[in-house]
Amino acid sequence: MSTDRFATRLWRQATSHGGTGLLNAKVTTPVTLLAVLLGYALDGSPGAMVVGGLTFLSLPAVTMTNALVQYLRAGTLRETSGSPPARPPAIAAASPGNLEVVRPLPERVHDDATFWGALTPDERDALLKVASLHLYLKGEVLCREGGPAGEAVVILSGWTRVTVQEGGRERTVAFRAAGELVGERAALMVRDRSATVTAEGDVRALRVGARDFAVFLDGHPRVRALLERQVYRRQTEPPVPGVLPDWSGGNCSILITDITGFSAPARSDADRRFLLEAMYGHLEDAFAASGLDPSGFHTEDRGDGALVIVPPTTPTEAVVDPMLAHLAAALRRHNRRAAEATRMRLRAALHVGPVQRGPKGVSGMSIITAHRMVDAPAVKKRVAETGADLAFVVSDFVFETVIASAPGFVDPHRYERVRIRLKETSRSAWLTLEGGEDRLRAV
Repeated sequence: MSTDRFATRLWRQATSHGGTGLLNAKVTTPVTLLAVLLGYALDGSPGAMVVGGLTFLSLPAVTMTNALVQYLRAGTLRETSGSPPARPPAIAAASPGNLEVVRPLPERVHDDATFWGALTPDERDALLKVASLHLYLKGEVLCREGGPAGEAVVILSGWTRVTVQEGGRERTVAFRAAGELVGERAALMVRDRSATVTAEGDVRALRVGARDFAVFLDGHPRVRALLERQVYRRQTEPPVPGVLPDWSGGNCSILITDITGFSAPARSDADRRFLLEAMYGHLEDAFAASGLDPSGFHTEDRGDGALVIVPPTTPTEAVVDPMLAHLAAALRRHNRRAAEATRMRLRAALHVGPVQRGPKGVSGMSIITAHRMVDAPAVKKRVAETGADLAFVVSDFVFETVIASAPGFVDPHRYERVRIRLKETSRSAWLTLEGGEDRLRAV
C-alpha cells in the first residue's frame, strides 16, 4: 500500500470519530497526521512500515476509548444536563451542602393535594436541609415490599408504579406522580415496606432518612397533620381502573374474629350455633351503634369466626372507635348471663391492606397477616391467662395511624406490643384485653 493511500485512509478514520469526548477528532487527527509525516520522512525504510502499522492499530483503541469516555460522561451528567423530563420541577443553582434548591412547581403539577405542594416555603426549606437529591432511572426501585423502611421519598418529577405481591403475582395498586410522598411508613416509624415503588421513567426525588424525617415532623406539627391526611386518603382512594369489581384492589380494613375454644368437647353443636349467631349479632349491633352500615361490608363465615372486609370508603378509625367499646360491652353483657358452654371469649384482629375480590371470595397477603395475628400463640396465651371477654390485636400500621392518636374511647396506654410468630411470619403487633375474670386492664 502506498503512503499516499495510507494517509488518506488514516485521515478518513480519524475524522469519522467526531464528538464531544475527551478523545475525539480534535485529538486523534493531529496525532495521526504526525505519525503519517514521520512515515513519509522514513519512506522506503522499515521504519515507515513500523510507524504506519502502529498508527493503524492505535485507531481502534482510540475509538473505543472515545466511546467509553462518552458513555461515562453521559452517565455522570444525566442528572443535571439535557432537556428536563415532562412536567419538571424548576431547579435553581446549587446551595450549600451540594443540594439543589427546588422551587415551587407549577400549580398543575404540585397542587395542594400533593404532599410537596401543600408545604409552605419555610417547610420546604427545612425539609431540604435534611434531604438529598437523587435521580432514579427507569426501572429502579424506590421502595421494596417487605424491605426495611429506612427513608421517605418525595417525588419531584416523573411517575412511579406501586405494586404488591399476591399469590406469587405482582399487582399494581396505584401510581404516584410529582409532588407525592412515598415510603411514608418510615415517617410513621413502621419497620417494613408494605409495597414496592418502581420508577416508570427517570424520577427526580428527595430522599430523607427516617430519623431525620421524624425530627422534621416533630418541629412542624402542621406537616404531621398533612401526612396523616395523606395516609387516610390512600386508604380510601379507589383502585386502579380496570375490570376489578367495586373496591377490589383497594386498601381495606380487615377485621377477623375467632371464638376461643369453639370446638371444645364441652360444647354441643347447638351451643356452637348459638355462639355464632350471638357473635354476628354483637358485631352488627356494634357497627350500627357506631353509625356504620354492615350491609356494605364483605363478610365471610370462617366456621369459628368471621372475616369482615370494610371497603376503603369507610375510615379505619370508625372500625375501632366507638365500635370496639360497643363490642366489649356486648360481650360483657352476654357472658354475665351465659352458661359455661355458651360463654364467649372472642379474639379479634384488625389490619389494613390491599384486598382482591373475586367471584368466589377475597384474597390477599393482608388477610393472611390478619389471620396470623388473631391466631398468634402470644395472643392465645394472654386470653387463657386472663379469661378476657375480648382480645383485640392490631397491626403496627393501625396502631400508629389510629390508636396512637387516642380518638374517642380509645386509650393507647392500654395497648402493649406483642410478637406475632406463626409459620413464616414474625412481626410486631399491639394487644389490649377487655373484661374477663380480672378487672379491665391492658396486657
